Amino acid sequence: MKKTIQMEELVCPMCAQKIEAALQKAPGVLSATVLYNASKAKVEFDESRTSLESLKEVITSLGYVVIK
Repeated sequence: MKKTIQMEELVCPMCAQKIEAALQKAPGVLSATVLYNASKAKVEFDESRTSLESLKEVITSLGYVVIK
């Protein structure tokens, strides 16, 4: 499944890299790309191994705010 997660404005490109690396390490994630300028994460994941809510928790655990 492919989903886009919208976050509050990211402060710097390093923020995007940090989130992208954490998402890529999450169980069930096939691919993850974070767009710094748009403050969005595009994630493809295996629904049998993880959920959208779990991926949002990965982001919030790093101190970032998920909008939707």
